Amino acid sequence: MFFRILLIIALAIVLSQSLIASAFVVLPSDELPVNENANHIFNAIHSAMRQWGSSLNHNGMSFFPAYMPAGTELYHGTGTPDPVEVMEWLAFEPEHALSFAWKFQDEPAANNSENHHSRSIKWLLDNDLTRTFMQRTLETAPDDFYKQFHNSLQRPLFNSGRPSWEGKLLPSRPPPKMETGWLHTYVMKRDLRLVYIDGQSAAKSLKGTLDSQDFVFDIELKKTPWLDRCRALKMCKIAMEEWNGRIDGFVRMEHGFELILCDFKSNADMIRAERATPAFSRDEVNNTMATFWFLKAITARYHGIGMKRILLDYSRMVTAFAYNFDLFSDLTDLPRLQNASTKDRAKMFADLSKSIVHDEYQPFPRGTDWQAVADIIVARYSDMLYELAYSPFYNSKKHVDVEVGLLLRPFIDYDRRNTTLEIQRCASHFVPSNYTLSIASAAVSSISDRICSTLFATVEQQSLDDARRSLQNLVEYLAWTSWKECRGCRRDELCFTAICM
Repeated sequence: MFFRILLIIALAIVLSQSLIASAFVVLPSDELPVNENANHIFNAIHSAMRQWGSSLNHNGMSFFPAYMPAGTELYHGTGTPDPVEVMEWLAFEPEHALSFAWKFQDEPAANNSENHHSRSIKWLLDNDLTRTFMQRTLETAPDDFYKQFHNSLQRPLFNSGRPSWEGKLLPSRPPPKMETGWLHTYVMKRDLRLVYIDGQSAAKSLKGTLDSQDFVFDIELKKTPWLDRCRALKMCKIAMEEWNGRIDGFVRMEHGFELILCDFKSNADMIRAERATPAFSRDEVNNTMATFWFLKAITARYHGIGMKRILLDYSRMVTAFAYNFDLFSDLTDLPRLQNASTKDRAKMFADLSKSIVHDEYQPFPRGTDWQAVADIIVARYSDMLYELAYSPFYNSKKHVDVEVGLLLRPFIDYDRRNTTLEIQRCASHFVPSNYTLSIASAAVSSISDRICSTLFATVEQQSLDDARRSLQNLVEYLAWTSWKECRGCRRDELCFTAICM
């Protein structure tokens, strides 16, 4: 409580604006000042539902209540034309779904109690070559086994020999024959209430992409990330039983965005099922172009999925960055939740539940669009900050002062100079005056104030080296993903960053 009082007073003084307290506010339960990780929270807001930033900062630590309007169309690739009725995945792009539109040629016929993917897994487990390996994966095993397992995934699937879990080579055999399946198109029957898990939260890896959901939802899959159906089923069970059915599914990202829809029959109508063509063949030209267009569909969503297919409630975000968690102790650039405790998990899960199950539930967010505020801040300062910090063009202190002065000119009364008031005007320039106090508002306000304070301090510094050092420290602290974007790709080129599946 003491922190909340101080935060309200500080923001009132620094930003000179009245804060309208809402009936429901999500703040960290252990009262850590958000300012300590304001840069990470700002970047999570800026990159939310965007492929580019979420790929660079792939270890997402945040959860957002999300909403999908009725009538939204999504896609599902499968080995059968029959409509899905239970829990399954939907892709936002048809090219993403088409990568799953297949089945094994020898796969047994469907029955009403199982879906295509579970039948495929059963087919694999019934195959004598994979049964021992997969069963061993599901059992307790030493750490070096999992390292060996992941290393083996990087080798050709079918070669002169294949590694077994003991490290021996199994006899070579032809790959199982596959045949094309169907592309389903579904339309949502009603507005859906969802949870968006940021970063590459659908990427099956041991690098931290699954940390947030496995931590918060207490999911233990014996160190293997590949049993994603088990993960999805547990999250849907929580949505139904602990959240009283208030959440219909979960939005995540890998090579494209996906929706785990917990109940297809109640929430989605299949409007068509089309037989797919093989994505890959023996034709090298076809394979190259198929890969290019698949990646092109993904990269088209670098800066958002478009059409307002998902709306996020930024004021109710819950993030590990707002707690006193040990996220960076392993000396990595990206955060991990490996060192968080069971008590930490209970705190964060309680706050996430609080953000979802509350009396003042609204079907769509009505507060401030904090991503739009972050966007305009980045748009104003991104290029100029980087140029001032690193470009050899600014080779004199006077040159830096002139450029900074032009940036700050709108906030200065040249008849009555007052640096404190000028910083306040600059910091509050894009921040709405009637916002609701939240983690998002505190983080965005803190970043805006940090930028403006640094720029005014730069003008006061005596040497070019000191000014450049301050600006470089600011750029390093902000770590905006806009500074890593490609510039000027031709039509037949792609700007691509590593994306896990």
